[in-house]
Amino acid sequence: MKSVFLINGLVLFEPEQRRLCQLSGYPERAVILHGPVSECLLLLLEHNGEVLTQRYLFSAVWEKQGAIVSTNALYQTIASIRKALKMAGLAENVVQTVPKAGFKSIAHIQTGTVERFILLDVAAPESLPPESYIPPPCVTDSRFPFFSKKIAYGAASAVLFILSCTVLFQQLHVQDSGFKAYQPIGNIAGCDVYSSWHDKIKSQGIYTALTKRYSIQCNAGGVAYMTINRFQDGTSVIVCDKLPDIAGAQCDSIMYRKQYHEND
Repeated sequence: MKSVFLINGLVLFEPEQRRLCQLSGYPERAVILHGPVSECLLLLLEHNGEVLTQRYLFSAVWEKQGAIVSTNALYQTIASIRKALKMAGLAENVVQTVPKAGFKSIAHIQTGTVERFILLDVAAPESLPPESYIPPPCVTDSRFPFFSKKIAYGAASAVLFILSCTVLFQQLHVQDSGFKAYQPIGNIAGCDVYSSWHDKIKSQGIYTALTKRYSIQCNAGGVAYMTINRFQDGTSVIVCDKLPDIAGAQCDSIMYRKQYHEND
């Protein structure tokens, strides 16, 4: 069993449960983390005070699963870590961006067991927040921060999205040269899936195999465009939370290496 981390004497991080929770509200007010968000946070805390490069994080979190993601996905993961820490009750920004170098944690870290920290908290009531303080509600962070409801986070996400996905939107909005030729292969788990390959049965098999090997976050009402490149032995998937020609649609792309590609 992995040790848990107590961050700045206030918030518990349990890597195995992928959750954050303020010590005084444990465990009812936990913030559940998406897999890559939890893994990135664990690496930052394990190397607290050290700068972790983008290359290292790509390799340690995504590429070991056979997935290649955009730089935008990494920045959104870091933003999701900061948001989750704040929602768990940590006011300080303990994850810093080091320009042209990477990211690092600057937290005060203690490691141990949940039981130990809970007992210490009970033994030191003066460290608890005032009675008038209401801890933040339980929130499940099931995706990268596409669904932020606050204007500040929404604006930041929009800027990052626009900068990194300009080419993607050009393709999506120029229908004659973009995805108009993609064939619908069915509604899978609530997600409308389209494929560049006209063999519907084969396309369904490839998409299903991908969802079993790596989590494709396409929820009900979403749409996924799968590009099957048999010449490069790879498959890429562009996932949008709604049809890309609808205002406010948000998308991300993932490319899978050969081991995730179904051979002919």
